[in-house]
Amino acid sequence: MEPPWCRVCGTRHGRDAVCPGPLLATGPERSGFRIAVETPDGIEAIGVLVAPAGRVWRARVLTYPNVLWTVPGGDGSLKFVGASPAEAERKAIEYVRAHCARRGWLRRDEVVAVGRGDFPAESVRGPRAPGAPAERKVRALPVRYGTEAPTAGALTANVSETGLFVATIEPFVPGTEVRLRVEFDEDTNVPVLGRVVWNREKMEIGRPSGMGIRLLALSTAYVRAVRALS
Repeated sequence: MEPPWCRVCGTRHGRDAVCPGPLLATGPERSGFRIAVETPDGIEAIGVLVAPAGRVWRARVLTYPNVLWTVPGGDGSLKFVGASPAEAERKAIEYVRAHCARRGWLRRDEVVAVGRGDFPAESVRGPRAPGAPAERKVRALPVRYGTEAPTAGALTANVSETGLFVATIEPFVPGTEVRLRVEFDEDTNVPVLGRVVWNREKMEIGRPSGMGIRLLALSTAYVRAVRALS
């Protein structure tokens, strides 16, 4: 049986162990590991924040954009401690993965492996034909959107050079013009203008509710950021 969470330090330790205290950050807190999971409330992004805390390193868990995971019955954030940033982050990642597995939440930022069927051999891949759909990349990126200003928060389910799918329980009707701001990373926050071309009002198995949006104007910064995604 695992020890309880301490309401003082935010870590798990036995009653006889010495509590390290509040474990306040003594340096910048950086974003690290991030995954997207499908929950009963829709697609959510969960990440790990890592910071020095005196002679050790601590990691905390965050549901984007700003909800820290807290100690049961308390208001302090969960913390995972290590001698190095990698060790602290690893402990937090293991906890997140176990937490998602217990609740049956599926990851939605990975490609699910399937058996390969027969198909004709391809020649060397050439440039995309005019009018052909752009390559979609499955990514859960924080995005803000709205008809007048990008104020509502959500996550993308996939992005391409010509558009994106925004996972939301309240998608706009097709034809709606949308202003968006996509956060590719901490330093790349790109505004774009698009139009809803289709929507899915109810979540299906493996398919979140949301809306498919086609960009109305080419954004060099957006295209560059999409191409930079692995």
